[in-house]
Amino acid sequence: MGIRARRRQSGPENVSPNLTPLLDIVLQLITFFMMLVHFGSKVDESALKVKLPVAPAALPGADPGLDRLTVSIDPTGRLVSASEEVPDTLQAAWWSKQAAIRREGAELIDLPAASLSTRVLVRGDRRLPYGRLRRTLAESQQAGFERFSLIVSRVEEATP
Repeated sequence: MGIRARRRQSGPENVSPNLTPLLDIVLQLITFFMMLVHFGSKVDESALKVKLPVAPAALPGADPGLDRLTVSIDPTGRLVSASEEVPDTLQAAWWSKQAAIRREGAELIDLPAASLSTRVLVRGDRRLPYGRLRRTLAESQQAGFERFSLIVSRVEEATP
């Protein structure tokens, strides 16, 4: 008897489904929903109407951080933070005051006071000359702020 009969395995069969179509659909859905998400340009409830510059490729900040300071600069160069309006001539002193407040807070929670971890979010009006915006950033850097995010709009805002 040289003929051997093949035996079928009576146990569970090895089944490995093809996951490629499923992963393809999931990635397409993720891309679809990411494109529909609206990242608003309204960061703070300022009464000042600032027309942001338009940058179609603008992306939202990845990590706004825990400590942040949001300022708006109108077309005349006046700085607005929360409900406080600071004229052009007093801005250097205002930045120094803000840095001192944040250094005191850092000392209370045992952080090195020399470095400010505050992220400054700057909303500059599109009609503001770049030199004026740069002077504001230089004044804040002299006070000790190192991290900045310039806020722009992804689409043209409707004018009221």
